[in-house]
Amino acid sequence: MPAFRHRWRLIAATVLTLVCAGFIAGQLYSGPPRATQSSPIGITPDDKYVWVANPDVNSVSLLEVGDDRFRKLAEVAVGEEPTNVAVHPNGRWVYVANTASGYISVIDGNPEAPSVFTNIWVGTEPYGLALTPNGRYLYVANARSNDVSVIDTAENRIVCTVYNAGPEPRGIAITNDGDDDDRDEKVYVTQFLGTDRVGVLIGADDYKEGRITVLSTSTHSFAKEISLAPLADTGFRSNGSALQRTPQPTPAVFDTVTAAFPNQLNSVAIYGNRAYFPNTGASPDGPVRFNVNLQALVSVIDTERDAEVADQTFNMNRGINFEPTGPRKIFPSSPWHIAFKRSVREGYVVSAGSNLLVKMVLDDNGKPTINAPAGSNDPGNIVRIEVGQNPRGLVINSRDDRAYVMNEVSRDVSVVDLNSNQVISTVRSADLPAAGSQAAKVLLGKALFNTSRGVKLPELGPEGTVGERMSSEGWSSCFACHPFGLTDGVVWIFAAGPRRTIQMNWTFAPKDPNDPKILNHSAIFDEVQDFELNIRGVSGGLGLITGADGAPATDVTAFGPPANTGRSVHHDAIALYAALGIRTPISPYRGIDPNSPQGRMLAYGRTMFDRAGCATCHAGRGWTSARRFLPLPVPASEIVRAQVLRYLRDVGTFDATARNEIRATGLAPLGADGYVPASLLGGFGMGPYLHNGSALTLDNVLENVKHRSAGNRGTDILQDARDRQALVEFLKSIDVNTPVFDVR
Repeated sequence: MPAFRHRWRLIAATVLTLVCAGFIAGQLYSGPPRATQSSPIGITPDDKYVWVANPDVNSVSLLEVGDDRFRKLAEVAVGEEPTNVAVHPNGRWVYVANTASGYISVIDGNPEAPSVFTNIWVGTEPYGLALTPNGRYLYVANARSNDVSVIDTAENRIVCTVYNAGPEPRGIAITNDGDDDDRDEKVYVTQFLGTDRVGVLIGADDYKEGRITVLSTSTHSFAKEISLAPLADTGFRSNGSALQRTPQPTPAVFDTVTAAFPNQLNSVAIYGNRAYFPNTGASPDGPVRFNVNLQALVSVIDTERDAEVADQTFNMNRGINFEPTGPRKIFPSSPWHIAFKRSVREGYVVSAGSNLLVKMVLDDNGKPTINAPAGSNDPGNIVRIEVGQNPRGLVINSRDDRAYVMNEVSRDVSVVDLNSNQVISTVRSADLPAAGSQAAKVLLGKALFNTSRGVKLPELGPEGTVGERMSSEGWSSCFACHPFGLTDGVVWIFAAGPRRTIQMNWTFAPKDPNDPKILNHSAIFDEVQDFELNIRGVSGGLGLITGADGAPATDVTAFGPPANTGRSVHHDAIALYAALGIRTPISPYRGIDPNSPQGRMLAYGRTMFDRAGCATCHAGRGWTSARRFLPLPVPASEIVRAQVLRYLRDVGTFDATARNEIRATGLAPLGADGYVPASLLGGFGMGPYLHNGSALTLDNVLENVKHRSAGNRGTDILQDARDRQALVEFLKSIDVNTPVFDVR
C-alpha cells in the first residue's frame, strides 16, 4: 500500500475514534427480518441473482438464478483474493472483501452492466463482511490488523475502526430485531484460532478455548468477549494418553475419553436467539489416531445472555461411526460455513474438506442435531449432499427451496433443491486453467491439499481425477491442520514430541519451487512428498504413492532411498501448490511511512536484528538458514537420530523436564540436538511460538537469553527492554516485501 494512503488511514483512524459514538446521517433501508452473516456467496432480495467470489482469479461472478435459469451473466474484475461478498438489501450494491489487496470493492450490481463503482481501503487482509439489517453500515473483519472497519454505505467511507476485535477476526454475523433502526443490533465476530487457557498443560485436549468478540452497533465499539469451552467428551476414545502417562496397550484398547477444543472459527450464523459456530475441534494429546485428532464441532451461544450454551455444543462426527462402512459413510471434515432456512428450524453445514452439505435440525430450544445413528442398530437419518470441490459457503433463497453453494477449487456453484436435497444444476463461476498448464498443476495441488477424500476435476487432464485416498472415510485433510495453507496454532503430541503446526508458506522461498527448506521442527522430512507418511499414519488414508499394481507402495520412508519426489504426479502437485499457491500473511506494517515514529522504530529494530546476529539463523529469501541444499535422497551419513543434524540449532528452547516433552508413544522426545530455525515470513500473527508453543508472544521469544544471543556467539546485546521491543516490532513487519538479509 502506498505510504500516503497508510498515513491517511492513521490520521482518519485518529479523528474517527472521536466520533465512534455518533453517526453520520445517511439513508435507511428496510430489509427482511433475518440476521446477516459473512459469506463468499450472496443473493439479491428478489432471489433473482447470486453473486459469488472467485478468490483464485481475482473476480466476482453474477449468476442469474430466478425462475431456475441458472446461468452466468457476468464476471467482474476486483482486487486480489476476493473472499467474501455482501449484497445490500436494496439489491443494487454488492460489497467484496479483497483480502490480499486490503480494500472493499463496491459494485454497482445492475445486471445489464455490473461494474466496480469505488474501492474503500480498510485494514490488513479484510475477510468477513456483513451489513446491518437495513444496509446502513458494513462491518469488515480485518484478519491481520486484528480490527473491524465500519463503513457508512450511504457515503462509502469508514466511520469507525474497532481496534480491540481480538486476534485474527474472520467470520461476522449481525442480529436483526426487525425494525428500521440499525443502531440497536449486535455484531458477532469470530476469533479464528483458539486461545491458550491459563494453567492448562500445552498439548492437552482442553488447553485452548474459542473466543467470540461482540460489538455494539449503537457505538461501533467492543461490548463483550465470549469464551467457547472445550467439549469434555468427543464420543471417541484413544488408546491411552501420552500426557497423562497412562498405558498404551498392544493390541490397542480404546477406552480413554478424549476432549476437543474449538478451533478454526471461520463463520457464524444466527437463528432465533442462538448463534452457531461450525469449527474444527482439536484433540492434540497422543497417541495419534485419525478419528481422535480432529472433530467436526458446532458451538452454540445464547444471543440474549451472550454466553455459551454448553449442553448444546455438539460433535457432528459422533454417531457416524455407527454407520456401516460404505461410500455413504463420510465424516464432515473442516466444517467451514453454515446457513439456515427462514420458515423451519433447519440449516446446512458446509464441510469444506469432504465436499458436502450436511443438514442440521434444531429442536424447540435451538439444540442442533444431524440425526446421526445413536447406536449400531440405528440407521440414523443423516442428510448429506455431494457438491463441488472444496465448498466454502452457501446462501439459501427466501422461499427456502434453493441453496447455492460456492465451491472454491472447482470454481463453480452447486444449485441444491432443498425439497429433495439434491444438486439440480452446476454453474461455472470462473474458468479453470488449461489442462497440463502450470496453473492446472497448482490448482490440482490445492484440490488435493484441501480435500479429505479425492478430486473430481477431469477438466485438468487425466490426473485431475483421484480416488478417495487422502484420509479414512473423509476424516481430515492437509487443510484441516493448515487452514489457508498456514497453521492451526495447535501443539500436537506427535511421534517426535510436542510440535506446533508449521506454516506451509515456510516450505519454499516465496514463489520459488527450486528453493526448498528442510521440514518439521526436527529436520525429519526433506521433501513435501514425505508427508505421504502423514496421509497414511495420521489421516488413515491410502496415500498417493503406489506401486505398479496400484496398491500403496511399501518403500516410502522419510529420507529414502528412493526419494519421494517424482513418484506421484499428485504429490508433486501438492509441492508445487505449497511453493506457488500459498500466500504469506501480509504485515499490518506494510507501507508504513519510514519517517513516522513507527517507521523509525522499525528501522531501529532492523538494526538490532543485524547487530544481534539474528541473520545467522534467519536470513535469505525464506528468512531461515534451513535451506535444503543436500542432494536427494539425503546421504545416510547426514542423518543422526532420524534428523538431518546439520540443520538443527540449540538455542535453549528444549527442556527435557517439561511435563509435555514426550512423544505420542510415551517415550522421550527429539529436541536435545536443537531445532530447525523457523522462517520469520508472516510469523507475526501466528503465535504461540516455538516447537512447544511455550512463547505466547514474540516478546516471550526474546526473553530467552541463549536464544537471543545465539547469533552473536553468546554475547547478549539485547538486555535493554527497549531494544528488544524495537526488534519485536521489526519482526512483526516481516513479510514478502521486507528486504532480506544475506545468508551468513
